[in-house]
Amino acid sequence: MIKKSKIALSIGAGLVGVLGMSGCLPDEDFSDVKVKAPSPQVSLPLFNTTLTIEDMLQADEETGTLRKNADESYSLFYQSSIQSDQVKDYFPQIPDQQFSESYSLGLDAERFSLTGTPPATFEGSIPFDLNGLTIYSIESSQGSLMITMQSDYQHDLDVEVSFPNIISPAGESLTLNFILRYWNGPGTSEQEIDLSDYEINLEHGEVGYRLQASIVGSGQPINSSDEFTFDFALNGIEFNYLSGSFTDIQVPVGADTLEIPALSGVVDGTIATNPGMSLSFSNSYGVPISADFSRLYIRRVDGTVVRLQDADGYDFFSGGYVFPFLEERSSEPATATYNINEETSNIDDAFANIPTGVAFGFGFGLNSNQTDTSFISGESQIGVDLNLELPLEAGFDITLEDSIEVSFSELEDVDQLKLLLKTENDFPIDADLQVFFLDTEGNIIENSEGEQIPLFEGEDKFLQAAEIVNSATGETMPANTDLPISATINREKFESIRDASHLLVRARFNSVSDESNNRVKLYSFYSIRFSLATQIKASIDSSN
Repeated sequence: MIKKSKIALSIGAGLVGVLGMSGCLPDEDFSDVKVKAPSPQVSLPLFNTTLTIEDMLQADEETGTLRKNADESYSLFYQSSIQSDQVKDYFPQIPDQQFSESYSLGLDAERFSLTGTPPATFEGSIPFDLNGLTIYSIESSQGSLMITMQSDYQHDLDVEVSFPNIISPAGESLTLNFILRYWNGPGTSEQEIDLSDYEINLEHGEVGYRLQASIVGSGQPINSSDEFTFDFALNGIEFNYLSGSFTDIQVPVGADTLEIPALSGVVDGTIATNPGMSLSFSNSYGVPISADFSRLYIRRVDGTVVRLQDADGYDFFSGGYVFPFLEERSSEPATATYNINEETSNIDDAFANIPTGVAFGFGFGLNSNQTDTSFISGESQIGVDLNLELPLEAGFDITLEDSIEVSFSELEDVDQLKLLLKTENDFPIDADLQVFFLDTEGNIIENSEGEQIPLFEGEDKFLQAAEIVNSATGETMPANTDLPISATINREKFESIRDASHLLVRARFNSVSDESNNRVKLYSFYSIRFSLATQIKASIDSSN
């Protein structure tokens, strides 16, 4: 694309008559153009520009990188990283757990004053509501356990409750002791445990417990209907790790598009870039993953969208790819890379038209087998790095356009405006050039018949390709225009384009028409140089 510059043309009051003028022309570019009647009151600046690879191809740190290879050829690299949502944002919550049970010592006596009786033992299990999950163990990051003991007995009661499946950070089973004192009424005691870093082992979705109750006689009556009550409440449980069997749990990954703006100035054409794409996966789930890569599309400048598909003998997009996952606990994720190229896919066909973006909407699901013991950490995440390389060794049939800011507003009584263009082309690519005039709203100015007004009447101007003199290094013999390419704008046409704010330069580069040289490697030293000058013939009224 041509660099945006500004041409300011102005003419003030001055000489009487019709003048043909040329101003500020560099000797090396326009030595053959004669200044017929120079005037200090006429300002006709010259526009010079050079179109290089960096001008044609837009790349920046956010969207892509234009890299120079060791041989000074170029490749474009694009990269996009996506991560699944945090586990807590989509994984089913472990509900709060409530359990209550009452126990009786089964004794009847008008007066009960014995001491040192053997403790009564009660055992049971607490079923967990797991929200449909199959969980074998929970290593908690937070949560609280509240145990409350209440007694109807008119006696002191000592109760020891132990949970062999709830393991403290020190590796010991949780054991709690309660003393229910009778003092003018039934005894009550409670304890709250912070379960951070505790491990809860679940067998068949349950936690076992064991109660041992000892009674100290006070001389008061005792009845077989007297009970003590055990209340269990587990609240706000979150996990560092879960082990279990996890099936049909979807891991959300938002759809996105990797923009490819390098050829954003292209308005039409085809290109064969020999592209290469890789998907680098990282997975910190210890669960087999069902991955769906069927929604990977290439958007193209002609408005079409092509879905990437497997070549014969490959089954990545069709669902046969085994996604990496951790088979044992590790601080490092499981990783793998899959390469998408002309051998494994239809990527060459997908990039046959100018690419503008890669749209993707990957799907991932946790799918343990029945015999699996899978695990999830609170930090588990799936990551995908999408890397795209476009080597700039390609067949080009593309149309580029860009604009140059101009102002004709100060020119008066123009009989004829001539634009003179000289070029030098290092690219081994033929090019056709045309220039249009844009109004302040960016629309191409049209004549009274609704036709676009071009600078060059008839056919577009032809720029010849440079000759390659060394295919190993890419060295070319530049193609020059010996004489300026000229375009004359008469008074009528000038009045139509007087209010133009920009020149729209449109160039079509075509290497594919030459079958012997239809793939071109682009080097950093290639450029097209333009020099633009003006000649104005104007009528100036000295009486003004």
